[in-house]
Amino acid sequence: MKNNELLWLGNETLVLPDRICRSGSLLIQNGKIAAVNASCPEGAVSVDMRGYWILPGFIDLHVHGGGGADVMDGDPESILQVARAHCRHGTTALTPTTMTCADDLLEKVIRSYRKAKAVGSDGAELLGLHLEGPFFAAAGKGAQPVTEQRIPTREILEQIIALGAGQIVRWDEAPELPNTDIFADVMRENGIMASIAHTNATAQQANAAFDAGFSHVTHFYSATPWGHKVNGIVYGGVNETTLLRDDITIELIADGCHIPHESIMLAYRLKGPDKIALITDAMRAAGTAQKQSILGSKENGVPVVIRDGVAQLPDFSSYAGSIGTMDRALRMAHLRDGIPLPEVCRMLSLTPAKLLKCADRKGSLEKGKDADVVIMDPSFEVKAVFVHGILRYKNDGFQLSI
Repeated sequence: MKNNELLWLGNETLVLPDRICRSGSLLIQNGKIAAVNASCPEGAVSVDMRGYWILPGFIDLHVHGGGGADVMDGDPESILQVARAHCRHGTTALTPTTMTCADDLLEKVIRSYRKAKAVGSDGAELLGLHLEGPFFAAAGKGAQPVTEQRIPTREILEQIIALGAGQIVRWDEAPELPNTDIFADVMRENGIMASIAHTNATAQQANAAFDAGFSHVTHFYSATPWGHKVNGIVYGGVNETTLLRDDITIELIADGCHIPHESIMLAYRLKGPDKIALITDAMRAAGTAQKQSILGSKENGVPVVIRDGVAQLPDFSSYAGSIGTMDRALRMAHLRDGIPLPEVCRMLSLTPAKLLKCADRKGSLEKGKDADVVIMDPSFEVKAVFVHGILRYKNDGFQLSI
């Protein structure tokens, strides 16, 4: 159908930010939600969605790869392939995520992202770049390569930001490193979200970073410490500090592997859905049946194996990114953890939109917002995905004639 035509999706179960609306409807026109729970106007294309769930499109703040491609491959098509792969699982917008690497590769990836953005995605919308590294601490390295981790300087930060030409929306750093104050200053000056990641910092170091302008914690629990000893003395850790501060947001890898149920529920009870974003942290094997893969660049990335639904280092010493998707995150949070569906959807959609400063146009099924819509069956399997009102994915067995 043409973009200016009216599409009415009726008799569905809508998931709104604060409630579930039975026998609801959506009216879509010109890529926007024209009305919610309105009767079908004359001349509109009418589709009966009885028996299906209609949810706001998912926004993934932290995703490295999928569909066999990775952001670190360093070419525009790989980034677009990642966007296509995750769109099939309900993600309508995402921030492609880098990992610790040499400056020349990082610069290549940034140029590739800008080209992909200029071409335009036919999958999930690209909302900006998330730089994960290289300013991390070896003690919290996870699967990030130690050899490329280093100290931030204003010169290198400003050089990379200039190359990004306004497309870098978030950058992560370990707050115990020298020059963390400089890092915070440069992020604030450029309107980039500063996030704590891959760290062994104490509570004091984390609080200093938060006070300096850091506002978020990357994959909370994963590569962030609880209280621990330093030279024989016990210090509070990043996790306690983050949970106690009402001004700090977190993200959780919701693949059902990285974080146990009890830890999810602790964060949920102390933070609530408006301070938590659910993410995939997915690598290239997400959305595939691969048993061996590579985390990062095909040329010099980290070999991983896929076992028990997660990517792991070959010696099984550490997880190495998830193969999760956002629909899996929904099922884990709602069906396994028992979190009410409207709150799960806020963590998948509205909270990420607020963090990326686009909640005025994304993140919920509201009049005037982008028509980013996910249709799911009663088992919460994705059947169709609209991005800006355009049907970007339809399950082969799903009947949808428009």
